[in-house]
Amino acid sequence: ANGHRVMTVSPRYDQYKDAWDTGVQVEIEVGGRVETVRFFHCYKRGVDRVFVDHPYFLEKVWGKTGSQIYGPKAGV
Repeated sequence: ANGHRVMTVSPRYDQYKDAWDTGVQVEIEVGGRVETVRFFHCYKRGVDRVFVDHPYFLEKVWGKTGSQIYGPKAGV
């Protein structure tokens, strides 16, 4: 990080063992619906890592509804 504080923010695609629940919940509007997301955090190798938690991120490519959240060619 060369003396700078570095933070990454990414979806929480898995149950990362080092990440702890921050207790922060935020409601956001997505596609005309209000969704609640939570945030997990870990500090690893000099980098703050924040993971945005929502059930969609833990689903497979086709999701529980069969929709292809990454487009029609994903996973082919």
